[in-house]
Amino acid sequence: MIETKRSFFEKIKSLSIKRNLIQLFFLIIQNPFLSNFMTGKPYNGPTKTFCAPGLHCYSCPSMAFGCPLGTLQYVIKYASMIPFFALGTLSATGAILGRATCAYVCPFGFFQEILYSISPWKNIEAKLPQKFRYIKWFNLFFFVLIIPAFGLAQGFCAYVCPSGLIVAGIPIIAANSGLRASIGFTFWWKVALTIFFVICFMREKRAFCRYICPLGLILGFFNRISLFQIRLYQKSCVSCHKCEKSCPMGIDPVKEVNSIECIKCGDCVKACPVNKKIS
Repeated sequence: MIETKRSFFEKIKSLSIKRNLIQLFFLIIQNPFLSNFMTGKPYNGPTKTFCAPGLHCYSCPSMAFGCPLGTLQYVIKYASMIPFFALGTLSATGAILGRATCAYVCPFGFFQEILYSISPWKNIEAKLPQKFRYIKWFNLFFFVLIIPAFGLAQGFCAYVCPSGLIVAGIPIIAANSGLRASIGFTFWWKVALTIFFVICFMREKRAFCRYICPLGLILGFFNRISLFQIRLYQKSCVSCHKCEKSCPMGIDPVKEVNSIECIKCGDCVKACPVNKKIS
């Protein structure tokens, strides 16, 4: 049997509040300045100094908070120092929720789930070999840490992150005709890469979270010690594998519950037939 350890999430379940409604709530909270898309100018008020624990983009016109990955790279590149504030924010969030923010707060995770839900190409059983999970380790050390440390670029934001292109790059260029003349190779590289990612999102659940996202990896470091945990009762398990089939991260909760890959979404809890019989 698999169940949540924290009563807060049990209350959510008892009230029949779906996770996607919680995701929508946090999406609205984080993006209150929708009118800025008309001008293409990002909000730069006082709340932008705080990092929301999800993948988005600082330059997104509607976003009220900073991006933790963008902040990490910016401080490393331009200030040549350890980004204590961003790391502190992620550590505090990770210590309480672990990687659960990927399931409930992250706008880009929500975006992937929407694309997958409407996709005509989705494959429930689609899953790359486990070794592909190490791509996000490479992204963290090379693009987030090493490239900015040498002052070359905000590596992940510049060359990989599709969120920045979708919610910031394209809207800003669309609203500011003067910027279109500055479009170069990097922009078109990001366009091609983002199209590839979107196709992957429409075939496999949370493909970006599974293989690419270094932010999820950072939060995943806290999964084993965070206050919020998914509790597994091994003796009650009937080996039906329904939890594994329901997992958006493509892991086996019986073997990897609360692992660095687990986003603690609770889908395995809902799918568990033993849990339903007992609760």
